[in-house]
Amino acid sequence: MLTIPLVSASTLTGTVYNDDLNVEQDVLIEINSTPTQKLLSKDGEYQFDLSVGIYLLTVRKGLTSTQETVRIVKEGKFVYDVFLIPSLGEETELWSETNNDYFAEEDDSSNIVRNVVVGIIFFLTFVRIIYYRKKYGSLRLFRKKVKKESKKSIDEHKRDLDNEPGHTDKVLEIIEKHDGRISQKKLRKEMLYLSEAKISLILTELEHKGKIEKVKKGRGNVILLKD
Repeated sequence: MLTIPLVSASTLTGTVYNDDLNVEQDVLIEINSTPTQKLLSKDGEYQFDLSVGIYLLTVRKGLTSTQETVRIVKEGKFVYDVFLIPSLGEETELWSETNNDYFAEEDDSSNIVRNVVVGIIFFLTFVRIIYYRKKYGSLRLFRKKVKKESKKSIDEHKRDLDNEPGHTDKVLEIIEKHDGRISQKKLRKEMLYLSEAKISLILTELEHKGKIEKVKKGRGNVILLKD
């Protein structure tokens, strides 16, 4: 719920992010003003002109959607970013399998099972949101940090790593936690607060020291911990 302090003409803007905290592209954004305002955002950003009132902001992409209640109580320009949950992978598969197994007949017991599974899916979604918020903090501050990191040169990244050697130890710890084998893409997700360039530099250093081995697999790399 967004509460914005009293008067009339206001502008509401924001950006839609996915669970990797990257900007989500090609999303349908709608707000139930009078008349309803709707747009297909290619870059994940939106802007609506609103009067004082309470609105329902809806964001959709494919089968994924989320709704946020927005309260406008003052004129001005306000920013409200939206966190869009992607398809749930294993949770959705669990739903599909459970549906096949238990929902052949619509009776009271099947309805109970359906409600339980839906509850589990929403609970896992909620836990995922809390996890990312707790791990990375404010979405807006995180976005600024990522933008700042992306502008750094290779030399600047190297200086950062010299000043913060703990990142190298963290990479080894994560690989070991995954039984000595992890894809570079998954490692990037585990250390989302570091830029891709910085992680590549860390892996290059570890490979040079003989502590890891990078194996090409498809379009990515698998990182193996060496004895």
